[in-house]
Amino acid sequence: MIAFVLPTVIPMYFWEETFTNSWHVAVILRYVYSLNMTFLVNSAAHIWGNKPYDNKIKPVQNLAVSIFAIGEGFHNYHHVYPWDYRTAELGNNYLNLTTKILDFFAWIGWAYDMKTVSSDIVQTRMKRTGDGTNLWGWGDKCQSEEQKREAIVLKEQNH
Repeated sequence: MIAFVLPTVIPMYFWEETFTNSWHVAVILRYVYSLNMTFLVNSAAHIWGNKPYDNKIKPVQNLAVSIFAIGEGFHNYHHVYPWDYRTAELGNNYLNLTTKILDFFAWIGWAYDMKTVSSDIVQTRMKRTGDGTNLWGWGDKCQSEEQKREAIVLKEQNH
């Protein structure tokens, strides 16, 4: 109902659109776009990118997909840690809208028992099975000591 009926009825009621316009533009076009974005995530995030957590599996970290799909391009992390509700190890999760929404629902009490992975486990796995890339810059040689401390604090706040 929410995916098909409301997007059809609301434009008809509030803006006096015809059924045909509402159905084709608000429903079908949106649905086709959503499906294609889903296919993009499941294609591009398995082909192009880095493998900072496990270089032996196909899924990759793809920043461009993450931007276009509102945070869903962190597939290498997601496949290594499928139980982590955040689906990404980002520090402040600024790209991951899904995580922000889940955090909001946890804040109001509608979501609970959300599992995460500690930063120690993530760092250990990266060193053991990752490809050596560090997509988010944590611990890069070019970081100052202050930036490294800030990164650690940000990561700990989000775990």
